[in-house]
Amino acid sequence: MDAKTAAPSSGRIPPYQIATFAAAALPVGALVTTLGVYLTNYYAAHVGLPLAVVGLAFMSVRFIDILFDPLLGIAMDRTRTRVGKFRPWLAAAAPILLVAGVAIYFPPAGAGAIYLIGWLLVVYAGYSMLTLSQAGWGAALVAEYHQRSRVYGWIQAVGVVGALGVLLVPLFLPKLWPASPFHGTVPQMGAFVLAAIAIGAAITVFLAPEHAAGDAQVHRFGLADYLPLFRRPEMLRLMWADLFCTLGPAITAPMYLFFFEEARGYTPPQTTVLLFIYVVAGLVGPWFWSLVAKRLGKHQTIRLSSITYVIAQTTLVSLPNAHLLWMSFAMFTVGFMASSFGFLVRAMIADVSDEVRLESGKDRTAMLYAMVTSTNKVGSTLSVGVAYLILPLFGFVAKEGFHNTDAALWGLKACYLAPPVICVLIGGLAMWGYRLDEKRHSEIRAKLEADAIGGVKDTVQSITADPPAPEQGILQPGE
Repeated sequence: MDAKTAAPSSGRIPPYQIATFAAAALPVGALVTTLGVYLTNYYAAHVGLPLAVVGLAFMSVRFIDILFDPLLGIAMDRTRTRVGKFRPWLAAAAPILLVAGVAIYFPPAGAGAIYLIGWLLVVYAGYSMLTLSQAGWGAALVAEYHQRSRVYGWIQAVGVVGALGVLLVPLFLPKLWPASPFHGTVPQMGAFVLAAIAIGAAITVFLAPEHAAGDAQVHRFGLADYLPLFRRPEMLRLMWADLFCTLGPAITAPMYLFFFEEARGYTPPQTTVLLFIYVVAGLVGPWFWSLVAKRLGKHQTIRLSSITYVIAQTTLVSLPNAHLLWMSFAMFTVGFMASSFGFLVRAMIADVSDEVRLESGKDRTAMLYAMVTSTNKVGSTLSVGVAYLILPLFGFVAKEGFHNTDAALWGLKACYLAPPVICVLIGGLAMWGYRLDEKRHSEIRAKLEADAIGGVKDTVQSITADPPAPEQGILQPGE
């Protein structure tokens, strides 16, 4: 059995296999960082679109994109090819993102709302294909409860590497390549994103292991199959946790530059340093939270980190203005706490997938991940709406060189503190009563393995058994 048709591991998966599999997350971190923090600001402050128009554009596109994920999940669950179930989808996502990336990071003069909305739809379609195929692929890559935390932690860590890379490019590209055709922060970031898409996707598509194609029966999927998944208590808890734990930190992204430069008095280079520190915390955080989850369990870890996130986020607003050292520690702490949410939820979805397969005999992995990515997108979508639709109510203006009033800056600070804190607390509370812990998952895996062994034995017996005796009264050949 070669690397591309490897069976899912029930033990510790080698680091090099995880690295090749997680490589596709490299552009994900870069995309999330630029879309949430820089592109919204770029189209409002540089391209010249009104703040409310930018907010509505991003929000409407994400809501449309949410409808795409369930259809994509159904298609993936029914996919069987010689090269795997998820590999073709990830391979197809790369060219879509490359074309859309060129358009969105290098807009022509006079680009308006229609241009922004149209290309955002294409970007998010490719993004959905990449993230959903990788999430489903990870569930099939490894079966053990704690090893799944490790695999999804690697995905998040590689995404953080992509985010760090895209932040460093504007600092070093002009010095290393003075004649570069990319001028300005966003175009330079766009060049990095395009390179990350090509390199990261290629490594995963050509080198990462995946289940053998045709290893499971293809089942039809309709509304009657979807509703029971949606009603599962553990799945509902995970969807609520992912929604609110995504929405909380995401609300701060479109306000980040405004908050630190205008409300807290930091210079643009200092805001980049602070964001870099926040992202670095996400690189080491998954390793720490994986160890905590191994001791406490995944759901208990999310509850713990939600409380510590609230404390850290409150500190950001209470610190004195323009104090880089103290704020650096605070930003690291916030990023460290927030890094626990995403990868733990996705590791837990893989556990729910095993439970569904045991009860129904059907593989619904991609559909389950589509459900949670849809709620994740709701959180990301609402974040832009909360920021860019509410801030104007306080009189905040997002034009370069405009001096906002004290009331507008107070509204900015309030939006940066209260909504994230409330949302993450709700996300942590969603984990109360969650029952699919390590013990329960071990029982599920044992039953799945026993069923698989029994199925193999039945197949072997049917092949090797003597043919049935001819029925009387029926002429046989030669009679």
